[in-house]
Amino acid sequence: MAGKPSTWSLRSGERRLLIGSFLVILAGYAMPLLVRYSNAPTLSWTDALPLAGFAIMLLLGHGLLVAGRFHGDQVLYPVAMLLAGLGWLAQIRLGTIDLNALSLSAAYLPVSGWGLMIGTALFLSRGRAARLEQLSLLCLFLSVAVLGAILVFGQRFRGALYLPGGINPAEIVKLLLIIFLSGFLVTFRKELGRTVVGVVPAPPWKTLLGLGALWALPMGLLVLQRDLGMILLLNLVLLALLVLITGQVGYLLLGLLATVTLGVAVFSIFPHGQARFAVWLDPFADPTGKGWQILQSLSAMYSGGLWGRGLGAGSPSAIPIAESDFVYAAWAEEAGFIGCGLLLLAFALLFSRGLAIAEREKDPFSRNLAAAIVLVLSFQALLNLGGVTKAIPMTGIPLPFISHGGSSLITTFLLVGTLLGLSDGGKPARPSGGNRRPRKTRRR
Repeated sequence: MAGKPSTWSLRSGERRLLIGSFLVILAGYAMPLLVRYSNAPTLSWTDALPLAGFAIMLLLGHGLLVAGRFHGDQVLYPVAMLLAGLGWLAQIRLGTIDLNALSLSAAYLPVSGWGLMIGTALFLSRGRAARLEQLSLLCLFLSVAVLGAILVFGQRFRGALYLPGGINPAEIVKLLLIIFLSGFLVTFRKELGRTVVGVVPAPPWKTLLGLGALWALPMGLLVLQRDLGMILLLNLVLLALLVLITGQVGYLLLGLLATVTLGVAVFSIFPHGQARFAVWLDPFADPTGKGWQILQSLSAMYSGGLWGRGLGAGSPSAIPIAESDFVYAAWAEEAGFIGCGLLLLAFALLFSRGLAIAEREKDPFSRNLAAAIVLVLSFQALLNLGGVTKAIPMTGIPLPFISHGGSSLITTFLLVGTLLGLSDGGKPARPSGGNRRPRKTRRR
């Protein structure tokens, strides 16, 4: 009788996907180098170091998952590294990362984010992620403490608050608050599911009022920081979770009404919110001033066409601060509609695997947390892409894995690492290849 298959054989599908991810990044890495050295055909062996480092991370991460007997999802890690690699290529092209003078911080951030993703996945595997439910209230208070520290010690730069050294730890609040929401909604799911005609919450009101009072603590600090994008993102996640968990569409209707009311009030108070809304309505009203960035972004995407101008052949520097909010426009110029479609396909694959993980979870808290992570990442991507393409006003929300930003990249890795850990509920995964053992038929 054959023994159980080893973790190495079980994760063969992940290895194949990692090879595919590496080949994509290899092709994207070679294109700018060919353009760069078209007039100077000499290449240095140091030019291959970043690509070699990426390959080592892919292999080492896979090796650690195998050594840790990890039986979780086999698609999340390759897709996350593919997106991270595409973001790395975009930042190299935009000049944020200089290969000729690669700084320690430029290499430290992606490596540390990758390490946190793998470490978090292994730490939370085998059902250990369910223990985070006990820390849900603590995570709320930690988020309040982080936001309070930023408000007290932070310095404003380009509309946002940063701690000394250019650090903005507000991104970690997303993970802390969705852990809180997941735990709270597990405890009070039945009470929150009672409504009148599916719209008005039924008594007892204290549960809904308690959630509102606790939620107002971090939201109030975000209002004082004028972080409108984060407020919008987190409240969209809250509404979606309420609807998914309770099955009551009325929460969505009431939430949208409250969001519109709050949005009008906030935009009337903060001038920069009014400016963003005005630019969205008519960027040609100030084409060389506040409307310049969005107009250059639209022009870049239009010039990219179907196939793009080629990686390394565009003019991304024409878009102000393209490395952060408008990185998608720079990517569209050089990769074209086809390249944008492939990028969106990678995001769609990441989100679909996350939803499948949430659907398979038997523990209510783990199921809520997996769904919340997918909601955060998907809403974040939609808000960024909608702002860049002028479908909605610009919110300042970065594109996951692609936009420049240390705390944003680290938090995205942590979110995916948590989702990866949730995918391993303690039961071994089925082999990705080979024959399955036939079922025994019952004799009649």
